[in-house]
Amino acid sequence: MAIKGHEGSVTVASGAMGNAKAFSLDINQETVDTTDFGSSGWKESQATLKSWSGSITAIFDASGADEADLQTALTGGSAINLDLQLGDGTGSYDKYSGSANITSQSVTNDVNGIVEVTFNFEGTGALTIA
Repeated sequence: MAIKGHEGSVTVASGAMGNAKAFSLDINQETVDTTDFGSSGWKESQATLKSWSGSITAIFDASGADEADLQTALTGGSAINLDLQLGDGTGSYDKYSGSANITSQSVTNDVNGIVEVTFNFEGTGALTIA
């Protein structure tokens, strides 16, 4: 069954980011090569560190408290709590939660559109999937 994207949500610090329109999330698992002479010619590896990162895109709101929280985290070098909820209107799909460092902000001003802002983030610590 397809999940409707428009029913998802983004929560920053303690508030819902109502002007958010998209998010992406990448979860990664690093490995190290453990191939030895006993591997019978097959490469072997061992899982090591996990990481997560992504972005949040929103309609620009100069007075938005959530945007201000993200900008403060970026310029102040502090982590911020994020909740990224896949949506179906019931909350029955995955919610990804964790603390992240905001690594960059970009603003897009298109003559044929609306002003948008994108915040890129990198998780610090564990990502909870509920």
